[in-house]
Amino acid sequence: MPALPMPKDAAASVEEIAERLRGRADDDVDRGLEEFGVTYAPYALSLNAPLLHWCWPEQGQGVEARLPPEGVPGYTAQLHAVEVARPLEVRFWITSPAQATRLVTAARRGTQRCDDRPDYALSEVADFDRWGWRGMQALVTTKNWTELGDSGARATIVAARGALLAEVSWEWEFEAGGLPDRLPLLQGAAVATSVLAAVGGAPTSPAPSGAAPAASTAIAAALPPPSVYGQDMALWSNPTDADHDLICSLAFDENVYGSAPAITRRLIGEVSVREDVLFLPDEQSAEQARGRALLWAGPGKSGGRSCDFRDAIFKNVRPRVEPFTRGPWIGEIETLAAGQDSVTHVAVSVRRSSTVVYLRWQGPSGTDPAAALRRGRAALTHTLDLLATAGG
Repeated sequence: MPALPMPKDAAASVEEIAERLRGRADDDVDRGLEEFGVTYAPYALSLNAPLLHWCWPEQGQGVEARLPPEGVPGYTAQLHAVEVARPLEVRFWITSPAQATRLVTAARRGTQRCDDRPDYALSEVADFDRWGWRGMQALVTTKNWTELGDSGARATIVAARGALLAEVSWEWEFEAGGLPDRLPLLQGAAVATSVLAAVGGAPTSPAPSGAAPAASTAIAAALPPPSVYGQDMALWSNPTDADHDLICSLAFDENVYGSAPAITRRLIGEVSVREDVLFLPDEQSAEQARGRALLWAGPGKSGGRSCDFRDAIFKNVRPRVEPFTRGPWIGEIETLAAGQDSVTHVAVSVRRSSTVVYLRWQGPSGTDPAAALRRGRAALTHTLDLLATAGG
């Protein structure tokens, strides 16, 4: 099987991961989805989705243990290879070796709880130990994979190597009533292993420590402690964005820019906060990604792609999108107060060269929505100031 080149050393940053996989990544916007006159890059699985996201246990129990690390450099993309019919779905994170190992263990335990999908059958769970990566591989089959009623199979490897955590998945369909052929499984495993080898390097070389002097590492370290946003702030414990997204602003996940190194963190407590940083290959793609993040594009523009605002009750402060500049950051700020729950929403979408920062703050309006919006704006501005001197 043709394999990707295997460097001597493991990748020490998500920027380096993106560079090693650039030739196989599906980042061609021309093949993406066109909506509202804008063409989006091909879809890639969110960095926030649980490991083995296709495996949902009964009543959601145990999914929290499989939530990936947040606030650390990550990479998500679809990779094309002639050896497999469908693209591989890959995600990588640079975290601590202890956390990477813990999440591999959680993924293995999670396969034992795939019991609320009667159309899914867990066919196989095996150890994975190749090129310095250690983890597990799971295979599931399901009925009605295609509109024609064919069945299908999905295989996923979850593995760790030092501070690197990886998830690689591939899938294929087969005739209804039949069994999955072993050849696609073996071919997919070979390609997945070559991807892991390309990122992890020779197994005799040291694994990354997570302290590489990269822009992503510096910005991740510059994120403020959760407590600066309010009381009892902590990472979102629920894997679904909708539970803590108070004004249904899921546009960022829907339009995620695949194959771009990224940092994402979501916090919930006194208020709801989301922080995203993207490292794009050039300023043009960075500006495209920056503009797609906003929920409300303003009067006469194609905004609100994720929500229907016809029934929203806007208070005192009408939805606005205005130019915004802070230090090296240039972009827009979005403000609105809406809904029967009296929620205020502030989001800034800015960039510095080819680095995009999207920050979203949502909290209660109280009796003075304008004051709540000022509080949200101040909190996000403080975070931008911290990030301004990080990452070059």
